[in-house]
Amino acid sequence: MLTPFQARAARALVETPFFGEIDRESLGCLHRTAVPKGELLFEKGDPSTHLYAVISGQLKAFSNPDPRREVALELVAPGELLGVLGLEDESPRYASVKALAPTELATISRAQLRALLARRPGLRASLDRAATAAAARLAQRAEDMAFLSVETRIEKALVDFASRFGEAVEQGTRIRLRQQDLADLLGVSRECVSRALAAPVFRGRLAMGRGSITLLR
Repeated sequence: MLTPFQARAARALVETPFFGEIDRESLGCLHRTAVPKGELLFEKGDPSTHLYAVISGQLKAFSNPDPRREVALELVAPGELLGVLGLEDESPRYASVKALAPTELATISRAQLRALLARRPGLRASLDRAATAAAARLAQRAEDMAFLSVETRIEKALVDFASRFGEAVEQGTRIRLRQQDLADLLGVSRECVSRALAAPVFRGRLAMGRGSITLLR
């Protein structure tokens, strides 16, 4: 019999790659992980021991090549997977991950995952697709940084974030994202983002709020 958390996770993650394809009988392998705002889920270099799916909240994957500055690599929203890279080949985590808001995740250990794949080998294709998609996102980000202007990268990022975790409001779609977080994701300074957002290309299209950016209708 499923616990209340496992039943709730099954409903919340029905559209999530891999997790949404786990049969009810196997949902008993899911465990709850809660991460308070600002706390780390894991650090770069840690063993890749668990696969996660975000039920609520938001996380940021980042690296610290310079101890004085974080370089954000990705935002992870509800309904998305986390930790798929390195899980099967047991390579260490490629980045640290911390919560930008109180976050709840469904968790499955590597040992439980292997047992599940042995029982349900058809799930491996879904896991492989998720790993391929995660690697492609990182590669695309690197390509964008090399070839696109800051304004184009901002526009591309905001459209992506709006579709993934935007909130419908009267004016349009609000994204709960600080300018500093956006700057970290783009690999530029906050001042650079502020100047770009004031450019004519964004005039009348965005509204800046406290810790949020709204894409206007």
